[in-house]
Amino acid sequence: MNNEIIVAIIAAITLLIGYLLQHKSEIKLKIVERKREAYTEFLQEFTENVVTIIHNKKVNEIDSDRKRILARNQLLLYASDKVIKAYDELIRYSDENPDKRGNDTEVALFGEMLLEIRNDVLKGKTKLTVEEINNLNPFHRG
Repeated sequence: MNNEIIVAIIAAITLLIGYLLQHKSEIKLKIVERKREAYTEFLQEFTENVVTIIHNKKVNEIDSDRKRILARNQLLLYASDKVIKAYDELIRYSDENPDKRGNDTEVALFGEMLLEIRNDVLKGKTKLTVEEINNLNPFHRG
């Protein structure tokens, strides 16, 4: 009788541990998906503005500001600290050097942010450099 109770308790504990591990795994997957959505939305906003500017069209400032702020809100929730720091460095440089918009330093800072996004989504498994992703960087003129 005691053996049956012990076996039942062990089975119940095993089921509970399995459930908790599965639940934790599902939460991690949801966070990863949210990160990807946040990064996609954020990069899409940049890309839309770059295309508009390349074609010498006027950017709808209200719509653009709204999209950018909403995208940044998602970054605040889901981006890694390194992504937020890289974004902060890019924005600080841009704000302090308005006459140097689009220069090599700003492009490189954007590239660094892209690498941090890749590192976050790929859990640090990217081995690329800024130079290697430059042709994918929407601000790179190469």
